[in-house]
Amino acid sequence: MSRSRAFANALIALVFAAIFVFLGFWQLDRAAQVKEMQKPFQELPIVDLAEVTTPSTNLSGEAVNRIVEFSGSYVAQYLAPNQMDNKSKADWNVALMEVDGGGLILVVRGEGAIELPRGEISVRGRIYHRQFEDVAPLATLSSGQLRRIDPSLLLAEYSGDYYDGYVIAINEERNGRPIIESSRKSAEPTQPTVPGYYWQHIAYVVIWWLMAGVVLFLPLYSKWRVRRLRGELL
Repeated sequence: MSRSRAFANALIALVFAAIFVFLGFWQLDRAAQVKEMQKPFQELPIVDLAEVTTPSTNLSGEAVNRIVEFSGSYVAQYLAPNQMDNKSKADWNVALMEVDGGGLILVVRGEGAIELPRGEISVRGRIYHRQFEDVAPLATLSSGQLRRIDPSLLLAEYSGDYYDGYVIAINEERNGRPIIESSRKSAEPTQPTVPGYYWQHIAYVVIWWLMAGVVLFLPLYSKWRVRRLRGELL
């Protein structure tokens, strides 16, 4: 075997070994994520909406599930059909609010048709990521209905800077008085999902790193075997 071919084989082995080592660390990170998700959820202090996110920016992972407060005026409302609620489907009432200080945000106020309150409204609720997949088929929707809760769907109707995600309202107040709404939705924190189990990911870590070891060992074994055969022939 020529030196150039031996160098090429060694380089290929190193590349594949590096890939397998990287996959092992990636799987190890997934295992850490699974372990982190098994910890009890800890509620963080209530904050102003502007402290965790701003209009026209993607909602960060640290902002998701935070209970936020803000105020403004509602400018429109919609129905979002087929939303899952306690393992059953329901039509959620989603209102669009113009937030004091600038920006528009979607607020889930309850279920079904609800009278839209006028004037200055203070909202406290939990913030979530936007829905990335359609919940209701487009062909079944009528005017004033959303196929998913996603502020980007309203850009053509209301121009302006939108807050990413949406808020499920826990409480609303007007002039310091609570707006009682019996159909409010549960604002439970969402849990990120990582496929598989902790020890399953650990097993894959071992497999990937063993494969890296095998890839590095095979060229050395092949070279040793060639030398041995040459020695036997002599």
